[in-house]
Amino acid sequence: MPTYVFQLHDGPSERPSEETVEATDLDQARDLAEMRLLLSNQFTHVEVLQDGEQRLRLKRDGRR
Repeated sequence: MPTYVFQLHDGPSERPSEETVEATDLDQARDLAEMRLLLSNQFTHVEVLQDGEQRLRLKRDGRR
């Protein structure tokens, strides 16, 4: 299974938290990242990286 890194951001001046996850593909990684955002109101957005490259970026609904 491919490994993805979630960079969880809680503000522009804070360093993001990182979590490593395994997913079958980018679609599953997207689903996991969406669920991760929903689990905590702390984070404003998540960037999903694979092999050091950003694959996608998701924002919490209602945030700019």
